[in-house]
Amino acid sequence: MAQFLIRRFLLLIPVMFGVTVLIFLALHLAPGNPAQLLLGPMATPSQLHAITVQLGLNQPWPVQYSKWVIDLLRGNMGQSIQLHEAVTPLVFAKLKNTLILASGAFVLSSVVGISVGVIAGIKENSWIDVMANVASFTGLSVPVFWLGLVAILIFGLKLHWFPVTGMYALGTSGSLGQLLSHLVLPAATLAVAPGAVIAQLTRVAIIEERHQLYVRTAIAKGLSVNKAAVRHALRNAWIPIVTTLGLEVNYLIGGDVLVENIFNWPGIGQLLVQSVLARDYPTILGASVVLATIFVLVNFAIDAVYPLIDPRVKANG
Repeated sequence: MAQFLIRRFLLLIPVMFGVTVLIFLALHLAPGNPAQLLLGPMATPSQLHAITVQLGLNQPWPVQYSKWVIDLLRGNMGQSIQLHEAVTPLVFAKLKNTLILASGAFVLSSVVGISVGVIAGIKENSWIDVMANVASFTGLSVPVFWLGLVAILIFGLKLHWFPVTGMYALGTSGSLGQLLSHLVLPAATLAVAPGAVIAQLTRVAIIEERHQLYVRTAIAKGLSVNKAAVRHALRNAWIPIVTTLGLEVNYLIGGDVLVENIFNWPGIGQLLVQSVLARDYPTILGASVVLATIFVLVNFAIDAVYPLIDPRVKANG
């Protein structure tokens, strides 16, 4: 087990190296000049040259990349061009808010998705299965921005059940109750698509396992279909479900950019959009690397869980 995890962990090093190279190159190949955006359209060539030298943008890419990586390894992500703050504390403060939102959406999508998938799989071809399929495909088809706006219109502005923007009420220090009330609409909006995917894959996994010989044998020995599905089929269906949950974590953290901007949620997605519009290179790089690191670590965690679920994975390395 230890060798399995060490081997998987060592693979993260070249992966992270490739990720940083791709992020850095993609950002510097994109059109736009941060010096021009910083000084405005009335800046003179000498002013542009001075700020370009000050930011180090006149140096070759390999030199800029090397300096950035060395500072990154020291925990220094640079200074935000737009906000004039250190990027490291700025990004991690926003990341905390994003994790709160993603965690709420993850719990919601997992509980609802697995429950619906198990019930639909047990009740295959029944009206419950049909309704679950219709709901899942509808959830996958509806654009997240449209869903967010409808949720704001109905549950925020019409019924006044939940606040529609921010994490806390304006002018207050905030409380857990306020946080939860502000979390409901964005978390529910973000959870719809992942919940639909989890429900579909759980349903398919349950149906496949239900038709296996060992489940039919258990039913023939007197175990009810429901108990056989939950006790035996669900246990063996966990590998595709865990894989899906891991992928959905990545989606929830990286894909909440729209939701954060719709609900004015002060997370890393909102910071990333503002930084891209301002060509704030240090902040974009810092936020992107933190998100990429989370993706890689989540995939590592999935690999670590596999041998616990299925010992054959460990045996095969």
